[in-house]
Amino acid sequence: MDFFMQSIFLIMITLVISIFVLNRKNLDGTKTLPQGSFGWPIVNETYQFLFKKIDHFLQEKQKKHSSDIFKTKLLGEPTVVLYGPSANKFVSTSEPKHVKVWYLRTQRMLFNLPDHDQPRAKNSAVVAAAPVKILGFLKPEGLFRYMGCNIESIMHQHFMRNWEGKTELKVYPLVKSFALSLAYQFYLGIDDPLHVAKFVSKFDDLYSGIYAVPANFPGTTFHRAMKAASKIREEIQLLINKKIDCLSKGIVMNDLLAHLVGAVEDGKYVPKIEISNIIMGLMNSSYTSIAITLAFMIKHIGLDPHIYQKIVSEHADITKSKGAGAALDWDSIQKMKYTWCVTQETMRLYPTAPGAFREAVTDITFEGFTIPKGWKIFWAMMGTNKNSKYFDEAESFDPSRFEENGPVSYSYIPFGAGARSCPGKDYTRFVILTFIHNLVTKFSWQVMHPHEQVLGSLVPLPANGIPIRIRHL
Repeated sequence: MDFFMQSIFLIMITLVISIFVLNRKNLDGTKTLPQGSFGWPIVNETYQFLFKKIDHFLQEKQKKHSSDIFKTKLLGEPTVVLYGPSANKFVSTSEPKHVKVWYLRTQRMLFNLPDHDQPRAKNSAVVAAAPVKILGFLKPEGLFRYMGCNIESIMHQHFMRNWEGKTELKVYPLVKSFALSLAYQFYLGIDDPLHVAKFVSKFDDLYSGIYAVPANFPGTTFHRAMKAASKIREEIQLLINKKIDCLSKGIVMNDLLAHLVGAVEDGKYVPKIEISNIIMGLMNSSYTSIAITLAFMIKHIGLDPHIYQKIVSEHADITKSKGAGAALDWDSIQKMKYTWCVTQETMRLYPTAPGAFREAVTDITFEGFTIPKGWKIFWAMMGTNKNSKYFDEAESFDPSRFEENGPVSYSYIPFGAGARSCPGKDYTRFVILTFIHNLVTKFSWQVMHPHEQVLGSLVPLPANGIPIRIRHL
């Protein structure tokens, strides 16, 4: 037994020494790795990354290393974490010369993405045509052409069904239902609340699985996500077949799915599996982010009478200029300047996208450190959000910080930056501002639990759904 225990102890000492050496050695005497630690064998620093609040994780590292760049090991991959304005600018302008997109194993499995060393197979030109169709839909003119009337109808039904006649309600479950209903209408052409309700939990499971440990067996978060992805993909595949049938009969449809189904490049259609993965990815990214932002935005508007009155005044002026009962147009959206400041402040304090992964395609020198070729980069876009260097009283909710000149360049990028900035920015802005306009012109409200706990490590979630008391105007 003594020999066994001594052997175990020797192995542990050897591992610790190995980690110590690896964490400190230079690459070749002239190239220096960033400071940091790979953590423990096998688990690395994955636990801290996935299960601690991401901003706390970054703050601890910044305090320890006095730098906005450090090395770690996440999910078995040597990784350099970058954040701050200079890092945001560098990463966003370095593709494809220095970096390329890298997806987590969970993302590749959930969305049927190819391994990074495997190029996409046949029909690559056809698949490449799909994003062009999508971008056209997500521009302001596309949004109003395909969504303008629908959003007013869905909004009206939502408030009639869930808010009218109520004195108390929970905001977060309702805005989730609304955001998914709208996504179903816009992306899939489905306007059936009961049908949509069946998929709310599935999209929640899918979203939760992206930053989960990729352990695919019953009872795990990732297993639930895989089951949800399969069900959602199956649903979209059935809809694709229906769209093909309708298009063959000359029936005109104005949803994104119908346009992707009809997209032709060199006489070939986009493969069904590619369409389903694209649509699922778009719905997943837009649904939860809009719901979280709306929920916390409604909470903070209700907590601050000054903010509430400024928003009410802004929307009263817009209603007067466009005429009561008239639908909002892009000019009206552009006038919601203060409401957009409140939206941005909400996204600053409650970011729904902690960051994105990249891979170094060559040795990279940044701020005197080398990021070796093949290493992963976690671009922590929200790393500056609560940093007092860039935002005075960073923990306080103050929409005025986005008025006039706004924050320092590249210090706040909720939609990313550069060539891969989020294509859904205008969609998000349109949906959130339209919802708030309808809300403040119909109801006033009082937040019941001002200090409600915020859960979630990578994505913020209200512990109790943000209960409010409402009064119809």
